[in-house]
This record gives sequence, structure tokens and C-alpha cells, in this order.
Amino acid sequence: MKPVRSLLYIPANRREWVESAPENAADGYIFDLEDAVPLDEKEHAREVLAEALAAFVDEESAITARINPPDTGLFEADLEAIVRPGLDAVVVPKLPSPTELERTDHVLSYLESVRGIDDRIEIIALPETAQGFRRCYDLCTASERVAAIVGGTSKGADIQRALGFEWTPGGEEKRHMLSKVVMDGRAAGLEQLISGPWHDVEDIKGLQREARIAHQLGYTGYQIIHPSHAEPVNEIFGPDRAEIERCRSLLDAIEDAQSAAGRGAIRHEGEMIDIAHIRRAEDILERARAFDLLD
Repeated sequence: MKPVRSLLYIPANRREWVESAPENAADGYIFDLEDAVPLDEKEHAREVLAEALAAFVDEESAITARINPPDTGLFEADLEAIVRPGLDAVVVPKLPSPTELERTDHVLSYLESVRGIDDRIEIIALPETAQGFRRCYDLCTASERVAAIVGGTSKGADIQRALGFEWTPGGEEKRHMLSKVVMDGRAAGLEQLISGPWHDVEDIKGLQREARIAHQLGYTGYQIIHPSHAEPVNEIFGPDRAEIERCRSLLDAIEDAQSAAGRGAIRHEGEMIDIAHIRRAEDILERARAFDLLD
């Protein structure tokens, strides 16, 4: 899946919002067929999204769709409607075990085969259950299609209900869960770890505070529920100009030292740096390159 800093939720039954999605500043979109769409609007939402995907084939943003869970009776109809060129990934919610992801993989494989889709559609795992968080590593390794996993933070949502915590703006009650998702995701080899969303559209400072915490914990991106949240989130999950210049300076310093004296570790700006710091700096610059942030 294309790298993302921000993923904007858009109800798939809102045709004008779906069709105008690329006009927003988000790196990608989650067109929602699940909770944001009433039961009597499900079929309409599938039709809207299926029609729109044709226009998204060459879209640089990540195009994903949150489908209904496999045990709802809506799962097969969702995939039947939307598995077509233009779709990068499906978000599978409320996961209790790897079985649901294995089933998703099988259905995707079948539909890709019969429809001649060459670009593999990937999976974003959205646990939202206590069982799912306990088996987070198993979810991440359930299929080679799993490209990202979500550690959600929204107030009053399924995760709060599943784990029974009391939501607070500071987020202490979510730290263990969020850290476990990062550790299990990294152990499974995933490069994209998504947190969020922030529930209060007007509270940009609250959004920034929580997004920074997620970034500090190791998350690479953040779900958002309003277009105005895209730019603050993109800035936090940068990297920013200062970090880019710091990494360039570090690489220049170690290159000069190795050329002059063959040293693998040097003192730079008051700190000792070695090969581990070089690799970290290279990773940051590669991420900057992915989002066209380098000069």
C-alpha cells in the first residue's frame, strides 16, 4: 500500500464526498461501507464506490475501503461490489482472530483472478476486539496481504467498549494497547502502523497532542474524520524540515569522518553516532522522499 501519514474516513454513500476525495490534503482515504452507512444505504454505498473506483485507477493517494465484518452477512456483497482496479486495500474491522483475515485473503484472491486484476489488493487490519488485540501478531501474519494494522484511539468507539477503559484526552489508558500494536506490527515486518482518529472536529490542539503521542510511540500514520485534520497530521508524521536537515548533516559528518580517518563512530553535535544512527537517518530521508519532502 502507498505510504500514508493521514487516512481520511469518507462515508461511501455520500456520492459528492466520494467523488471529490482527491481534492483533500490527506494521503489516502477510507471509504466506509461499515459503521458510517445505515443498513438501508449499504447497497447504494457499494454502487457509489464501485463507480468511483474507475476514476481512482491512476490516483496517487491510497484508496481503501472499510468493509463490514465477515460475520455480518454483508461481507461478501461488499467485496463483490468493490474489488476492481483502483482499490489499493480493504480495511477489515472488529477482528477476533486471524481466521477472518484468511477468509478475506481467499475471497480477494478469487475475485482478482476471475476479474483479471494484476495489482494485489492489500489488507489493513482493524482489531477493535480484546481477542484481536491479544492476538495482534497473529493478525499481522495471517496473510501476506496485511500491509498495515490500526491501534485506534477514538472516544466512545468499539475499542473503548471492547477493552472497557475510561477514555481521557491524555490517553494513558490506551498506552499499553497502542504500544502492543506497534511492537507486534514491527515484529511481523509491517512498515505502516496507523492510529487515530481524534473525535472532536474543532479541537485541533487535542488532535495534535494525540497524534504526537502516537508518533512518539512508533506509529507512521493517523486516521482522520475531517479534511481539516489532514494538514496537522501530515506535519506531525512528517518528517519536518528540521529533521531532514539534521539527518543530512549527520550523514555528511559520518561520511567526512570515514573518508578522513576511517572511523565508524564519531562525535556529532555533542552526541556519539555510529552505524545505527546512520541507518535511522537514511530511513527518515527515505520517508521524506516518499512524500516529496526533499528538495
